Amino acid sequence: MTSASPSGGLLARARRLVASSPAAVALAKRVYRSPRLQRTPAFRSFVRTRAARADAAVRAGAPPQLWLETVLTCNARCSMCVHSERKMVGVMDMDLFRRLVDEASAWGVDSVCLSIYGEPMVDRRWLERLQYVRMAGMTYNFFSNASMLTPELAAAMLELGGWTDVNFSVNGFSKAVYEAVMPPLARERVYGNIERFLELRRAHAGAVPRVTVSCVTLAENVDELPEFVRYWRPRVDRVSIADRTDWLGELKKTDRAVPVRGRLRVMDDSQWQTPCPAPWHKMYVYADGRVSPCCEDAALRQLILGDTNVHTLRQIYHGPGYTALREQHLHDRRGQHRICGGCRVNPPWI
Repeated sequence: MTSASPSGGLLARARRLVASSPAAVALAKRVYRSPRLQRTPAFRSFVRTRAARADAAVRAGAPPQLWLETVLTCNARCSMCVHSERKMVGVMDMDLFRRLVDEASAWGVDSVCLSIYGEPMVDRRWLERLQYVRMAGMTYNFFSNASMLTPELAAAMLELGGWTDVNFSVNGFSKAVYEAVMPPLARERVYGNIERFLELRRAHAGAVPRVTVSCVTLAENVDELPEFVRYWRPRVDRVSIADRTDWLGELKKTDRAVPVRGRLRVMDDSQWQTPCPAPWHKMYVYADGRVSPCCEDAALRQLILGDTNVHTLRQIYHGPGYTALREQHLHDRRGQHRICGGCRVNPPWI
């Protein structure tokens, strides 16, 4: 691994500082999406330079950020998720999981995210998977709705170690709003699970995960977001207020066309459709073993660049699918791609 450049270190520190405040994140998004900024030669040069550096790092052999979808199945039917509209189930075969962890560890991937579009703790072999990740010398993180995080399970995970981060998806503050957005989950049970986990974390003698509580901005919850932030900010490491997406058009029940106080995670046609960082930085392995570079594809599942049932992680990441997509983005031809060209998300290069 090469050492970070001074500018890279400054960007990382700036990113952490901004991420610590929901208000700062909202302001940064508005600035980054400003058509006036995006039209400037300096901004376009910055993005192209960052993309070129990412491409050079891939060619030098740097591994990606890796997500393994242990389960696609979810026990919630959240209104902003495609799980609310159609059945999506699946569990990653344990032999495939072990092989992928072994490949990742040998490749130099030192940490893995163990969730993409399902609730990881519905998996009966969840602890067994964590034990295998730890035996491979890797750390892990994941996203969860916290509905199944019992004190016993949390204590076992803390004792096992290597749990670096967790993002709890909590999309409402009041009982009425939470349970309308995240059926059939119960607000008091979930809030209680998180509070009990935070107590265990405080009492644990070893390393503990950083905790983010996140909420997607919706018409249903937008009026209680200030109260949501006030409640969680003293309790956790970070509060994240995300913008809504329609999962590349897969979500039918969407207020995407009607901005919720400017908080939808889309861009208008006047914005420059920038090269996306994902083809260089990210690798999502779905429960069936297929690979995508993009979390926005998690519902559509058509941006498939390889299959780990056939090829290794390294072969896919350096293979023709990833290479062709990077070339298209690098040379400002994202708009010509059948999926990326219709994507309204413009991730920042920071």
